[in-house]
Amino acid sequence: MHRLYVICVALALGACGDLEAERLAKIRDEVCACKTAKCAEAALGRVPKGNVESNLRTQRIAREMLACLAEIYQAEEPTMDPDAPTDPETSGPASARRP
Repeated sequence: MHRLYVICVALALGACGDLEAERLAKIRDEVCACKTAKCAEAALGRVPKGNVESNLRTQRIAREMLACLAEIYQAEEPTMDPDAPTDPETSGPASARRP
């Protein structure tokens, strides 16, 4: 009887860990689908604030989330390179624009 109880508790805890990892994976997918930092930060706001079991799977998911967020931030960062291609709609002298 004692062994059955231990097995049930182990299975229940394993299932909770899987549910947490699944929830984090869905949030990761939302973050990685975002094109703007505002969207990604909103998705990150849905990460559970309580204790999330830290294991290899949840750590991997968290790293992937942060890698996607870093790519989004980098894409939105303005360039300081004067030779970088520019968007003709938003760049150039004001006198060159036509009404």
